[in-house]
Amino acid sequence: MNRIVLAFRCFFNLLFHGALSPETLDRLGLSARPAAPVRTAAAAPPPAPAVRTSDGALQLLGILQRDSRLVDFLMEDIAAYSDDQVGAAVRELHDQCRDAVARYVSLTPVIDGVEGTFVQAPSKDPNIVKFVGNVPAKPPSGGTLRHKGWRASKVDLPAVAGKQDPSVIAPAEIEIE
Repeated sequence: MNRIVLAFRCFFNLLFHGALSPETLDRLGLSARPAAPVRTAAAAPPPAPAVRTSDGALQLLGILQRDSRLVDFLMEDIAAYSDDQVGAAVRELHDQCRDAVARYVSLTPVIDGVEGTFVQAPSKDPNIVKFVGNVPAKPPSGGTLRHKGWRASKVDLPAVAGKQDPSVIAPAEIEIE
């Protein structure tokens, strides 16, 4: 009967006090050990994933794949198709890609001029202009505009999920029947 009473004492000591009383320890023939230090510091948050410069490019490529299947088109061998078939596919692909890019990136011309006309080269940043043709050793002050160039004035890509692997452009699709 004493064992049952001792078991109840142990149970209620642990339930209400979190430890056995010295009397209960003595009756059990045990000695008390110093309590382990209680750790009150919260676990350190997991480190933020490192952002690589390629992540944005891969994310944009993933958007183009999702919205227009651009990667599928580029990876397919189109040699067997007629020009009419390719042209029809490219027209729809072009519209879908343009809409996807416009949704996330605002583009403006580097030089807002008419192609084929003479323009002055901007002097503030020589890296935004590429001279082509018969270029002298000292770059000229201007020339015929062959391409306006493009500048991203705003990039608003959606946030990437923390566990998402940016190298996966499009996940494989498995149909369940």
